[in-house]
Amino acid sequence: MKKAIVTGATGFIGNYVVHELIEQGVQVYALVRPNSRNICKVADLPVKVVECNLKDLSTLPELISDRDIDAVFHIAWQGASDADARNQVVQLQNLQSTLDLIDAMHEMGIGTFVGAGSLHEAEALVETAQDKVITNLGFMYKASKTAAHWIGKAKAGNYGIRFFWPLINTYGEGERSARLVNTIIRKVFAGESPDLSAGEQFYDFVHVSDVAHALYLIAERGVDGTHYTIGSGEARKLKEFLVEVGAVANELSGHNVALGFGKIPSQNVIYLPLETFDVTRLRNDTGFEPKVSFTEGIRRTAQWIRKESLE
Repeated sequence: MKKAIVTGATGFIGNYVVHELIEQGVQVYALVRPNSRNICKVADLPVKVVECNLKDLSTLPELISDRDIDAVFHIAWQGASDADARNQVVQLQNLQSTLDLIDAMHEMGIGTFVGAGSLHEAEALVETAQDKVITNLGFMYKASKTAAHWIGKAKAGNYGIRFFWPLINTYGEGERSARLVNTIIRKVFAGESPDLSAGEQFYDFVHVSDVAHALYLIAERGVDGTHYTIGSGEARKLKEFLVEVGAVANELSGHNVALGFGKIPSQNVIYLPLETFDVTRLRNDTGFEPKVSFTEGIRRTAQWIRKESLE
């Protein structure tokens, strides 16, 4: 791989992907929103910055003249954990933008698509298989991710574009969203006990720097059509992970906050089978092995959040 486009280049995962590609000697086209407040994240990097809104990805053939680009890393997605995750207009636009991007890739002769899937997709498949009422509008995010995955895979396959949409559950320094690990650390730092489920469901986490490296390896070595999960290979009960998160946050803050296990009713919890987190194919096809242990990654993340809160 010599040249690649990264959407969401100033976002949490996207920015790590940009740095990973640079380290691997890949020339990067970093897509950012016009007048982005985060342009500083790529301004001083050896990349070609391209201003383009998510809804305008169909214009890429006009914005980028090169026709020897090898891959697109589609990381941009509006509304993963905030109010927009429940906004049908936003989520439908995310789906349309993904499909527009694949059309643009076909026009530009780009042969590899790597997206950023979510374990929420696996949860959505479990939920839809159950005979129950769904009232949480956050399901719109899960459903739109799932639709982008499968419709995008069919469209890319029809064009002869290699397509990958690995499932990811990541954390790390630089994340400002209200996702689980961040929320627990911030609440403990504030002396508040976070409400949690009993934590009996299986889960896995992988540091964002390892995710970026895995995405690069998938683009380089992945077997087209394979359904990869990016993880540590050490999935276990969620409670075991979160106890460690709480211990590190309490240690760094000097607090003794108890985590609120069991405060979220069990009927609101989605239980995924252990095989959901199987990374055998990823390891066999790409040689991926995570470098950052959960213990190290959580400490680094908590230290970053602590520093941010003091500035």
